Amino acid sequence: MFKLLDFQKKLVDSIFIEFIKTDWKYLLYGLLMSLWSSFGQTFFISLFSAQIRSELTLTHGDFGAYYAFATTMSAFTILWTGKFVDSLSVNRVSIITLFFVCLSALFFSLINSILMLVIGLYLLRLSGQGMMYHVYSTVITRRYKFMRGKALAICGLGMNVAEASLPVVVIIALGFIDWRLIWVILTMIALLSLGPFIKILTQSSNKKYEDSFKKEIENKKFKSENYSFKRKDAVKDTGFWLVIIWLTVIPGFSITGIFFHQIHLSELKNIPLWLWSTNYVWYAFASISGAFISGILVDKFSAHKIAFLTQLPMLIACLILWHGEGNLLLALFFIFFGLGGGMLQPMINALLAERYGVKWLGEIKSTIWALSIFSSALSPVLMGLMIDKGSNLPELMFLLVCLSAFSATMPTIWFNFLNLVRLHQVKT
Repeated sequence: MFKLLDFQKKLVDSIFIEFIKTDWKYLLYGLLMSLWSSFGQTFFISLFSAQIRSELTLTHGDFGAYYAFATTMSAFTILWTGKFVDSLSVNRVSIITLFFVCLSALFFSLINSILMLVIGLYLLRLSGQGMMYHVYSTVITRRYKFMRGKALAICGLGMNVAEASLPVVVIIALGFIDWRLIWVILTMIALLSLGPFIKILTQSSNKKYEDSFKKEIENKKFKSENYSFKRKDAVKDTGFWLVIIWLTVIPGFSITGIFFHQIHLSELKNIPLWLWSTNYVWYAFASISGAFISGILVDKFSAHKIAFLTQLPMLIACLILWHGEGNLLLALFFIFFGLGGGMLQPMINALLAERYGVKWLGEIKSTIWALSIFSSALSPVLMGLMIDKGSNLPELMFLLVCLSAFSATMPTIWFNFLNLVRLHQVKT
């Protein structure tokens, strides 16, 4: 028995290495798409919040409200735009999305009024946080089955690199150049580093090692995904509403709220901004580790079975930020915060494929992602209003702790205790 398990492990490891060597172009495509989705991510936009609020004379609550409105509108829009990943070629939809996010970033560098701010935020949130992530994650999830978790983890490294490097780069650059010029420079880098190479990177490559894995390792989990559900079927699934949406909505709420108000949170903790930003190294390291841990667990046990585990690090992170003091606990906060963000995406993308199939994955994922974007719209304004009303760290963290506890409890009950992991299969 143990010899068989050891043989399987060695076989998986060798096939995974060969899989990377053979399909590295597609994986690099996903990694770069992930990296440049940063333009629409809260962690990046919030780095310029002080300059934007100062120029437009906005309070924390004002900025949060405009951010929430723009994000909500982008959530509604992606319900429509998200379906294009099911009908357009990978090359075409990726090029369109990249040019969209670059044009949005250039527009944002020109804002000089509240109207332009709202439009700019809407375009960034739709193109960056919305479509860039949605396109590459759907493409990767659909392309791979037996290496799905690991492939998603590899592609997610792009975001990890951005989260580790861009805050430091931006904070240093703000000391020397205008914030608008930073947007222009990074936009040009994004366009030149990915645009000319999308067609080459997304050319079909040899998947023999993915096929070898299928033939050599037999596991109950690895049943053929010969069923397919549309969005209209998914929304009739009780588990969709009671469990699955909360696995993304609540972490999205917490991550966005902390990122958006990170400057204020660092002030509440009496932590200098330079010290706060340097700890993003721990965040990035933990996020990378979390993505690979999640990917490995997904490939070994299934996304349904490990879903609850992906929610625990965020709960621990909020408790540490609430009660922790000193540099060591600050580092631990960023470590668990990174684990929470990193573990989420390989799990949720694989879970949707396991549960609903991959044929209509784009339109189903666009629904999930729209709800997640809506939650990320809610937290800046809600926490901003709480801050404007005088709420301090205990009130803010109590909210996030309760939400994280809920999102960890529901999949534990539904998927692990009740074992409600399969739907009636609809043959394609």
